[in-house]
Amino acid sequence: MALVVAMLAGRSAAEPLVVVVRDDGEAALAVARLRGQVADLEITLTVAAGAVEPALEAQLGAAARLAAARGARAVVWFVARGRGLAVAIATPADHRLFVREIPPADASAVAEAAAVAARGALRAIGEGGTIGVEVAAPRREPVAAAPRFGLELAIGWQVALDGGADAGAHAIAQRTNVTRGAWAASLALTLGPALRRAIDAVPSDGLAIELSRSTVTVGVERRVAGFALAASAGVLVAHRTTVSAGELVATPASTTTAFVAGPELRWRWRPGGGHVGIEALAGLDVVVGAPALAIARGAEIDEVGQLRTLQPRFALSIFAGLP
Repeated sequence: MALVVAMLAGRSAAEPLVVVVRDDGEAALAVARLRGQVADLEITLTVAAGAVEPALEAQLGAAARLAAARGARAVVWFVARGRGLAVAIATPADHRLFVREIPPADASAVAEAAAVAARGALRAIGEGGTIGVEVAAPRREPVAAAPRFGLELAIGWQVALDGGADAGAHAIAQRTNVTRGAWAASLALTLGPALRRAIDAVPSDGLAIELSRSTVTVGVERRVAGFALAASAGVLVAHRTTVSAGELVATPASTTTAFVAGPELRWRWRPGGGHVGIEALAGLDVVVGAPALAIARGAEIDEVGQLRTLQPRFALSIFAGLP
């Protein structure tokens, strides 16, 4: 049994010490001298090029990352002190740090002295000793969690100034949002009741027009604080019904569709920061192919109105976010 333990101990002692040396270009001479100083030791030396951080805490954090990435027990770096040099050696596994200040002198002499100091410390580590002083483990930077997908539902009442019904185009408005972080995609539906439009431009002969405005749109939005700036596009459905209040017979109802798109600005208020809140919306719909309103009198067609191409709209809704 003792022989087996001795053999294992001998094999462990023979394993080379893996060391990473950081080279920022300013201490290249010291790095070269260190290679020569440890050539006769059981040390595997690798060089990591790149600037050395100015703060000690950042240097220790970088040493821990390099040691983990390269399987090293020690990390060496040099910091210029005017014409002098500071040698730093960290062993992240046991949270220790060795620092030796080399006073100003000829550049060659300073580099050689730094390499000798590093050799002594690395030799002690390789023989199982400890170096320097104990330092706190480097603080881990918090990793921001990836934004999750969420679902929101809103329902309310909308009024659009489309130039159709006298009281504006009212509608029930419903919207479903899929959210992720500050962004959201939406599917919005509005369903408008038939509302009357007075006919004053020509003799109406007891006729009236009732109009309803409904839409189906998809949109995307960006949220900042309690506001959201959105853009949407979809289909507008205008349904017209002619009503006869006299002896004339009304023509059959008709439905017209048009493309609609435009910007939206929404403001939200969540009482107590909860999942339920109130939302106010102001938007502008650009309608491509807005229908005209006309009355046919035999072979003659009298136009009595035109739905606007630019249609402002406003809505007030209650919304709920599903956790």
